[in-house]
Amino acid sequence: MRSYKNEELGFEIEIPENWHTPILESQNKIVFDIAPSQTIIILVERLSPERLLEFTQYEFMQYCRARGYTGVEFGRIYVENKEHVCAIYNMGNDNWAKKYMIVFDYVEYGITGLCSGKKELIESEKQWDTIVRSFKLVKWREKEGRSIKGFRSKTEGELYEEAYELAEAGRYQEACLTLEKCLRENPNHIQAHKELAFILKNTGDVKGACMHRQIVKKLDPSDQINQYNLAIIYYMLGSKIEAMLEIDELLLKQPNDERYIATRKYFITNSN
Repeated sequence: MRSYKNEELGFEIEIPENWHTPILESQNKIVFDIAPSQTIIILVERLSPERLLEFTQYEFMQYCRARGYTGVEFGRIYVENKEHVCAIYNMGNDNWAKKYMIVFDYVEYGITGLCSGKKELIESEKQWDTIVRSFKLVKWREKEGRSIKGFRSKTEGELYEEAYELAEAGRYQEACLTLEKCLRENPNHIQAHKELAFILKNTGDVKGACMHRQIVKKLDPSDQINQYNLAIIYYMLGSKIEAMLEIDELLLKQPNDERYIATRKYFITNSN
């Protein structure tokens, strides 16, 4: 194995000696072409907000369904002492892939292995897992992560930062208890309400999430992301009139927003 380091994108990994230089290195994408029938793609993207593992999995499942991918199987992989989501899926015509969704401090390093045939997937998967487990952040990216955490602690408070780190580690119950303590000290802490809503929704307590989204809307009516999430939650709860009212209000603010238009159409199409 030898080291491949991309200083600009902020990471390094160990790759087999026989892998050649990437055939593509763009602003956020790297492609290794491995003869005769394998490809490794690394795509680096900013996330806002950083997602729970369950939500990452849910979003990727929606992505696969929209593209007609089948045979989706999810798993977990530990990288840099943190758990991340990975998934195997069939892209059609017996072309298989395994994607690793490696997330650190608002950045996702999506590493995807592509091959032809299930047999080759089984043969390649162990090597891909080893490569992904070798992933490391370079020093400036580690420093950026510490800076983000420090800024979050300074602007939102130490309790909020503690809760955020607990949620990031998958300790959602402890994160909720810490956020509730944060809100007892400051009932108008917008980020604490939003973080609680995010965790509660994606761990099954949609009613609890709705309450916190409603509070955020009262505290900051201009927050369109929160209002959009509130509309989705109303729809999930079967409150379709309230969901439509929120979307219509958003469309008054942004009449050409494709996401709002598509969501309104979905609400109408799927209403009984």
